[in-house]
Amino acid sequence: MPDPRRDQIDQLTTSELDRYASQLTRCLKALDTTAPIRDHVQHELTAVRAEQDTRAVGDGPRRRHDVTALTPAELERARRELAASLALTRPGSPARGPIQAHLAAIDAERAARDARSGGSPGSPAA
Repeated sequence: MPDPRRDQIDQLTTSELDRYASQLTRCLKALDTTAPIRDHVQHELTAVRAEQDTRAVGDGPRRRHDVTALTPAELERARRELAASLALTRPGSPARGPIQAHLAAIDAERAARDARSGGSPGSPAA
């Protein structure tokens, strides 16, 4: 049976997720080992930790970057700006993942436009 709380946990930002995990941990430490709610709190903390682990390895939920409405010039400008941002981002920084995902969306859109127009990759799309 799917966990309805999972969708809510997915919606938390990374910092909110960290704070929630800390709150749950403190709660577990304060609860008596026989407290009836202890199992629920432990289950919730397990779900939060799983979400943190998923995000840490980069398999977490990704925001879909819809670039289909951008003009070719806007796509090119966005790609240049994102590439510059990526170059300035330290290796291992959590900011690299979203930048790379957006770049991939732009590259996929450019390739799709090239395929539709019959142009060669890298040529301006119509």
